[in-house]
Amino acid sequence: MSFIPKESGCRSRTHRGTGEKDARFASRNARLNGSRILVVEDEFIIAMEIQGSLEEAGATVVGPAYTVESALAMLDHETISAAIVDLRLGRDSATPVAAALAERHIPFVFYTGQPPGDPIRCAWPETGVLAKPASGEEIVQAIAGILYTAH
Repeated sequence: MSFIPKESGCRSRTHRGTGEKDARFASRNARLNGSRILVVEDEFIIAMEIQGSLEEAGATVVGPAYTVESALAMLDHETISAAIVDLRLGRDSATPVAAALAERHIPFVFYTGQPPGDPIRCAWPETGVLAKPASGEEIVQAIAGILYTAH
């Protein structure tokens, strides 16, 4: 994981899928048994790949949510352990989803292809950012890491 300077002068954590690890990302053997992970991703195929990887690791996937509205509805009606959130859902910003997760103290990681200077990344500088594309194992490690540090 590395720190990437923001154009606006803010910094956030970015895991680039290079095998770098620290306390936020669990060991390669970490599994997600018993966890309920909200997947917020507007691209169907990417959402299905994330879902498959998380389920193989033992997680129950909530969603996927393809829109801000559906993600917020799932947060209102489901028990969530952690979330993986795309920064942009179509033309919409994921800011309302990130704010709702933070308000509920639910750990989350952004999964995005957006550039480091994206304003949402600046608004959530302590949130891990997993850069697209990432392998299924890297996604599992990122989620396991945020679950580990949240407990």
